[in-house]
Amino acid sequence: MRFRKLVISIVIALTVTASLGAVWQKKAVQPKPDPISGDWNASLASDTAEFTLTLKLKLEGNKVTGSYESDHVGSGQISKGSWAANKLNFSLETNHGQVALTGELKQGKLAGNFDAGQMQGTWKADKK
Repeated sequence: MRFRKLVISIVIALTVTASLGAVWQKKAVQPKPDPISGDWNASLASDTAEFTLTLKLKLEGNKVTGSYESDHVGSGQISKGSWAANKLNFSLETNHGQVALTGELKQGKLAGNFDAGQMQGTWKADKK
């Protein structure tokens, strides 16, 4: 009888330990939500011009890649993209030259500054 109780106790202990291990492992592996990847409606504004574009961003670790499409500057790739501490940096490779954008994520919206060489201004984007 004692042997039977001992075996039952060991089986219960092993079952509980395995269950707790699975729960702990599941919690430890869960990735942080990705607030950047996806499609964004963006607008860039300077003292002399304003235009809109669609950004398709993809976050992999702290690297940002993707593409853009605009009636004003055409379409192309995003380069030099990085994401850290809610701050975003990337460049648009356009036929008119490179446009460098820096920004920040606040309340689900991106906003910041851009530099296109002869033109500087601000930009903002809302996730579709």
